[in-house]
Amino acid sequence: MVTTGRTLDDRGEPMPETGFDLDPAGDLAALLRERTGPLTSHPTRDAWAAPLAADDDLLRSVSVFGPGYTGPPEHYHEVSDEAFDVRQGTLGFTLDGEARRATAGERFEVPTGVRHTFRCEGPELGVVVTEIEPPGRIGHVLPTLGGIAHDDAIDAENPLQRAIIADKLAGDTVFTERDPRVTRPLAALLAPIAKARGYRAAYGKYQQPAFWERHVEQPDL
Repeated sequence: MVTTGRTLDDRGEPMPETGFDLDPAGDLAALLRERTGPLTSHPTRDAWAAPLAADDDLLRSVSVFGPGYTGPPEHYHEVSDEAFDVRQGTLGFTLDGEARRATAGERFEVPTGVRHTFRCEGPELGVVVTEIEPPGRIGHVLPTLGGIAHDDAIDAENPLQRAIIADKLAGDTVFTERDPRVTRPLAALLAPIAKARGYRAAYGKYQQPAFWERHVEQPDL
């Protein structure tokens, strides 16, 4: 077994109790060898992802979730279908309020407009190949959501930062934790102010492999 995906400190040293273990001869290692970009992560949540080859009409990635990972906030896509191909572990899904479960070898398809979230159940890593078709704007925003969590220069919880991301996702992806009838007009109101103050919904630096190589240990497989 080898460890990878650890968060790197300012000296480029792996931080303890971060990252995940994998078998270099196993299926997860094979998927990571197929990645077309860097391994990304969230520094305070056990979640990692790397892009996989796909055409322009499809966003495809491999995601790794630690045991107990509680998933993203409930949301739905307004223009995209999403599919989860579970390769390892057990994922508990909630689809429009209905609890479902998927284990290795099963595939869940989430049509446009279906509210959903998921969690990693049991003691094993969850490994999922995710597809979003068409990618919509979420493909541009996802690297920023993880990137600003690693970046001390930007406060991910700043209301203006949150507003400009929400405005960018309007008509694409809706998070249901707060009533969108309230959040959408508010985001539209605050977004020009946020932009004028230098906030962006997607920062170019988070699209660059160099940023992730400085912050996340990359698989050496």
